[in-house]
Amino acid sequence: MSISLSSKLSKVNDKYVADLRGLICPYPQLYAAKVIKSVEKGAVIDILVDYPASCETVPSVASKLNCSVLDIIQVNGYWVIRLKKND
Repeated sequence: MSISLSSKLSKVNDKYVADLRGLICPYPQLYAAKVIKSVEKGAVIDILVDYPASCETVPSVASKLNCSVLDIIQVNGYWVIRLKKND
C-alpha cells in the first residue's frame, strides 16, 4: 500500500485532521508519522482512528517524533487522538 496523504489529511480552521478510520495496524501509525513530519512546528493534529490498538501505537510514534498527546477522545465508535507538534 502506498502512503499518500492527499486523501487522508485536511486542514480545518487552525488544526489538521487526518482521517485514518478503516485502516488497521501498521497503517495508522505509518500515516500518523508522515502527517507529523509534514506539518509545521506548533501545529495541532487530530488523528481519527477506529482500530483500538491505534490508541496506543499512534501516541507512541508521536512521542518519538517530538509530539505531545493532548487528548484521546472516543466519539461514536472511533477515537480522536489530538497531538501537538512541539517546537
